[in-house]
Amino acid sequence: MKTVLDSSVLVSAFLTPHGIPGQVLAAGLAGRFEIILSEPILTETLLSLQDRPRLAARYGYTDAAATRYVADLAAAVTVLGDLQPIPPVCRDPDDDHVLAAATTAAAAFIVTGDRDLLDLRSYEAIQILPPRAFLEMVDR
Repeated sequence: MKTVLDSSVLVSAFLTPHGIPGQVLAAGLAGRFEIILSEPILTETLLSLQDRPRLAARYGYTDAAATRYVADLAAAVTVLGDLQPIPPVCRDPDDDHVLAAATTAAAAFIVTGDRDLLDLRSYEAIQILPPRAFLEMVDR
């Protein structure tokens, strides 16, 4: 079951590994579904974690730890190269790359905490779910 995890899920999984997004990531890394990422998703994840002194102080991580996390993710999952172009879809055009990744991979699901994506509910035949709903489905 190919599933694209959005950077919002990956950032949350890094910050709170025992939370729901962390459990989603752990389930994928354990082989319960196939995690699909793209270079833009990895870049967005790293940029969301780096150079944020308040966030780093609150959660006790360094830029080096964030870089290592993203590199470890890239080594452990399927990372897409070129993405299939899609027409503008999302009300936030910066989120269209997530839809393009899912389309390119022929994914069944996108898991995200991003309201702009969640409000779509689906794109083509791809279901867009929040982490909790996806985890409940995987646990069934």
